[in-house]
Amino acid sequence: MHFPVRSPVVRLGDGGLLLFSPLPGVEQVAGEIRALGEVRAIVAPNLFHHLGLAPAARAFPGARLYGPRRLREKRPDVAFTDELGDAPDPLWAAEIDQVTVGGMPKVDEVAFFHRPSRTLFLWDLCFHITQSAHFPTRLFMRLNGAYGRFGPSRFARSMMRDRAAVGAAVKRMLAWEPERIVVAHGDVIERSGRDALESAFARVL
Repeated sequence: MHFPVRSPVVRLGDGGLLLFSPLPGVEQVAGEIRALGEVRAIVAPNLFHHLGLAPAARAFPGARLYGPRRLREKRPDVAFTDELGDAPDPLWAAEIDQVTVGGMPKVDEVAFFHRPSRTLFLWDLCFHITQSAHFPTRLFMRLNGAYGRFGPSRFARSMMRDRAAVGAAVKRMLAWEPERIVVAHGDVIERSGRDALESAFARVL
């Protein structure tokens, strides 16, 4: 599979950086990231986006390391300093909201909303892969119900054990009125993010 993946970097008002979902090759671009500011936190936003944690911790030894509670059990080799939940950490609470997407215990995803830019960050809850030059990838994503559209894949829907809990988390996201949506896999939605999110989860809600 030629699978697009994104590792967002958010600059806080004081100049510190939050590094989300670091990729395994993060050490190769550590100098470029340091040029943007000091990495204060490394955040694993769900149970799948963790492969770059150890390299990121080595590259930015002064940063705090955050992840869902179940990820501590999955990665005992990683020295987490903090746990993610519904309440934003004091480090970013002045600018960023967050919500745990309940009802998907095998994903345990935490969505984040950057208030100044009205940007919602999602990871595996939604995909937005609109094109690929690689035929096997296009075929796989079509079978997964996640090619050429924004929304949850068939795989993500299969992970929903409590749709009411998922819907409650999405309603919190809608209340934030996001304009942009940055996904880990696929294209950024630059405009009318709230409408796109509401449409993607119309059946769940």
